[in-house]
Amino acid sequence: MSKKPESIDKITRARLAFSAFGSVVSIALTMFFVGLLAVLAVFSTRFIHNLSSNFELEVLFFSPTTVQDSTLYVQGTADSLAQVGRVPLMKRGVNDADVRNYELQLKSQPFVATSRFSSQAQNTAAAKEAVGNNYEEVLDNNPITASIFLTLKPEYTSQDSLKKVLAKIKENEQVQDVVYSQEIAEYIQLNLNKLQWVILGVCAMFMLISLLLIGNNIRLNIYAKRFNIKSMLLIGATRSFVRRPFVLKGFWQGMWGGFIAVILLGLVMYAGYVQFPEFIDFSNQLLVVLLLSGDFMFSILFTMLCAWICANRYIKINPDSLYL
Repeated sequence: MSKKPESIDKITRARLAFSAFGSVVSIALTMFFVGLLAVLAVFSTRFIHNLSSNFELEVLFFSPTTVQDSTLYVQGTADSLAQVGRVPLMKRGVNDADVRNYELQLKSQPFVATSRFSSQAQNTAAAKEAVGNNYEEVLDNNPITASIFLTLKPEYTSQDSLKKVLAKIKENEQVQDVVYSQEIAEYIQLNLNKLQWVILGVCAMFMLISLLLIGNNIRLNIYAKRFNIKSMLLIGATRSFVRRPFVLKGFWQGMWGGFIAVILLGLVMYAGYVQFPEFIDFSNQLLVVLLLSGDFMFSILFTMLCAWICANRYIKINPDSLYL
């Protein structure tokens, strides 16, 4: 940095230093706010997706015993043990191997996020625990079968998509029913998707306001030097020569402002991870690094771009407009 002329007194130097410090602090706070909004938008979207991905379907199958149409049956795991109905005549049931084979088929479907196989033995143990006694002592055959637990991808949790998924699963003649919580499905459909768009919209609006504040701050700093710009042009300086110090100043201010913003943002994210680990997830370290480095690089690039645009504006401005 060039040494200031001796003619500039200490008060003027202090004012210039304070003005530069104020610009850095303003950029730092604004970029911290922008980064915080980006973190909120990203992690809230991931949190909503995680909630919707926890929505689970249980695929139930017919009992491996062939029964008459008039025979009552109890089918499923502990969650669906109370369901009572009638099995069609001569309907062939399935065993664990059949269910595992069908699970492999379901994994290839685009709507499946995860799948979990629950064997007949596991479901039988869960049913006995729920009932409180060994029901097999009064039944000739064990009506409990193996089942498959599926979680759907977030884009398939809407009511219309869910109906298509259920129809697709029930195309297999071995499937008796698909059990899920209707209340959770309706809650996801009515609330979570709306909440996601509201959060993204609010974050985008406040980001725009924050960026306008930075741009206006840089514009005012260059506006104060508009006469210097015209004087340099009058004595033969090129446009690139006039722009260079403003763009360079924008680089340094953006770098220091971004550095301070990243430190503050990192501390806030760590505090959020300690207090709300289910919301701020540090398991994806690449995402955290991208958010912090993205905020830093954006601070530099945006301040340089604003400085270039504002300096170029006053380079091209009509001399009569300098006094407006």
